[in-house]
Amino acid sequence: MNQSICAVVVTYNRKELLLNCLRALNAQSHPLDHIVVVNNASQDGTVEFLQEQGWQDNDKFTLINLTENQGGAGGFYAGIKYGAEHNFDYVWLMDDDGYPASDCLEKMLPYVSDDCYLGPMVLDVKDKERLSFAMRIPGTSETIDNYSQISRDLREKNLIQKIVLPFNGTLIASKLIKTIGYPMKDYFIWGDEREYTARALKQSKNLATVIDAIFYHPADSSTSVPMFFGKMRFNYANSDLKMYCFCRNTIATFNRHNGWLHILGFWIKATWFSLFTKPSLSRLFFCWRAMWHGLIKDFSHHQEYIK
Repeated sequence: MNQSICAVVVTYNRKELLLNCLRALNAQSHPLDHIVVVNNASQDGTVEFLQEQGWQDNDKFTLINLTENQGGAGGFYAGIKYGAEHNFDYVWLMDDDGYPASDCLEKMLPYVSDDCYLGPMVLDVKDKERLSFAMRIPGTSETIDNYSQISRDLREKNLIQKIVLPFNGTLIASKLIKTIGYPMKDYFIWGDEREYTARALKQSKNLATVIDAIFYHPADSSTSVPMFFGKMRFNYANSDLKMYCFCRNTIATFNRHNGWLHILGFWIKATWFSLFTKPSLSRLFFCWRAMWHGLIKDFSHHQEYIK
């Protein structure tokens, strides 16, 4: 394969984890053409640290320093834009707290195309059998939490069609990027990747998870909580900022791509969760407020929860 690949890593105040990710990128069995780090105005000495580690002396490395923290959404916007405008054939996306297995990229390459939107399986960095994010198999009611739960039929195909856990090692064709554009910067965090994937799903015939390609990411950033007698899951975030953005951005995405039935369904789901699964009236009103902001496209209030 002679086509060029640019990795994009978005970072904020996690320089040691960033270094671990960069080392994993350097160790890929299929070498990368370029690595871009988008620094979201980190305050932990990330710029100086990368210089000390010799990264900024590498002509295959680019550091983009944003003047303010724009969240994952703004970071991936800048990184994807860089990759597309510099005419790389594929852009490979990830956060600083995850890292790919040494053969992750190599395992995805047989499935690339001009419209590909491919993801690896995303496993916990500590328990490497556990999925970092629960995955519902498209076309079924089955949700899996562990790698061993993947069926023999899917393993033989090595693909789970029409689903990706973005942006954790997501490989995107630049031709597709030019069709669907860039992520929604206003989303800040928690939802920009889902909205972007919704756009890709409408335009790509090659959106899938590659089962034997592995990416590691901490599973403790959120919890997929069973609800409604175990028949549904709700992503319960570990911070007000993430929870607010999740509720707001989910409604905004459904409003943009799916319509009122999906909006109503998520409203009922979030309401049930706050009334019966983890009862809290304050949390219920918190979620309602966030969902209302998503409905009216008000993307300013997440600033209230940034510490």
